[in-house]
Amino acid sequence: MLTVSSSSKVYVCCFNGLITGGVELAHQLVSILNENDIHASIVYVDDKGSICDHPKVPEEYSHYNLNVATLIEDDPQNVLVLFEAIFHKYREYTHCQLIFWWLSVDNFYTCSSHFLSLSDYLKLGFREWFYQFSKRIYRLAFQQRNTFRDNFTIKELSESRALNCYQSIYAQHFLLNHHFPKTLPLSDYINTEFITDDFSSGREDKILFNPKKGYAFTNKIRKATPHLKWVKLEGMTRHQLQEQFQTSKLYVDFGNHPGKDRIPREAAINGCCIMTNQRGSAKNFEDVSVPVRFKINDKKTTKEEIIALIEEVLKNYEAYKPEFDFYRKRILEEKKIFEMQVKAIFGIG
Repeated sequence: MLTVSSSSKVYVCCFNGLITGGVELAHQLVSILNENDIHASIVYVDDKGSICDHPKVPEEYSHYNLNVATLIEDDPQNVLVLFEAIFHKYREYTHCQLIFWWLSVDNFYTCSSHFLSLSDYLKLGFREWFYQFSKRIYRLAFQQRNTFRDNFTIKELSESRALNCYQSIYAQHFLLNHHFPKTLPLSDYINTEFITDDFSSGREDKILFNPKKGYAFTNKIRKATPHLKWVKLEGMTRHQLQEQFQTSKLYVDFGNHPGKDRIPREAAINGCCIMTNQRGSAKNFEDVSVPVRFKINDKKTTKEEIIALIEEVLKNYEAYKPEFDFYRKRILEEKKIFEMQVKAIFGIG
């Protein structure tokens, strides 16, 4: 669907100054393209999608094969890759080939740099609709920004010339349900540099969790289990995270799953058992390949049942550990699959 030649340039946008899974994925895409003799560059943008003039590659990503661009040449032979928070920027580039990379469905609705039409927001649940509408009113009243003007609709995106690439089956279902005609998979892979092969020695009865996700629900479980050791994964370096993954028995994630999240995979590949809810991508086995009994229905499963399962996993880690071997196997195959997808999309022989 793309026409890429030796003179083409590929621009992949990501937020400046952030160390996140989505930002690292943008660097990985650029690196793989450069390794295959396609000139690709990272374009760092601010929270409004404007290009940063003097960006610096984060140290964590300096090992990738990168170029950095501060100008996008809007030429038909070139390709611009936008992520969901800045899809609205496509209106500024009328000539180059476009890719909308759907790393997250949920963040598409909740990101701060654009607004959809009210008709699209009305399709959301009341709480999310009310939040988005309130944000519009605040900006109109206090920031003099008419966020009811120059909106775009999902229908407009689906009818644009962009190729839509999805990171998860969850995102694919969203695109199909909204009748996007041009879709292809472009998933991701986790950095496996710090994987351990020793899943047994030094494991403690620790439960890891990300406090940025599902904190209210997780905290209810924590408060009911003062006898258990819970560890917040925050303010840690990559090496410190790996140490926690390699010395703990369980990682839980009762938050939203806007795409294939990295932390559950990093925890699993380092030997942790995994427990999630059934929200977003977590409800799909293709995205989160965890046995269904470890995917909690947080609307039906009681607190006592969740605690009983947590205690059972901690007590019998060696017995439960093999149940996540298939998930670990799929994680190890992700880089090869991602490279194949990149080659198919960009016509690399």
